[in-house]
Amino acid sequence: MLELSTPLEIIEKLSELIETERKMQRLQQKELSAKADIPLPTYKRFIYDKKVSFENVIKLLVALRLFENISGLLKQREYKTLDEIRKEDALPKRIDK
Repeated sequence: MLELSTPLEIIEKLSELIETERKMQRLQQKELSAKADIPLPTYKRFIYDKKVSFENVIKLLVALRLFENISGLLKQREYKTLDEIRKEDALPKRIDK
């Protein structure tokens, strides 16, 4: 469950996802880093030391065509009107017997 994960655990899951996909696409680390336009040492720091910028994660996801992972980040909550919120918070009316 991602909600109970620490930031480091999320980064570890991301690095596993990216490394697995890189291998599935039969890319070397050097090829993926070039495709994502990030230096190879930066990519290796992400994979082995779990140090990465948000921008580089996005570049890697785009380079691997993992667009569904990006769209999940951009999903917005649906906001309700004030009247709908007030109706939800209102106490139920008393029922006479």
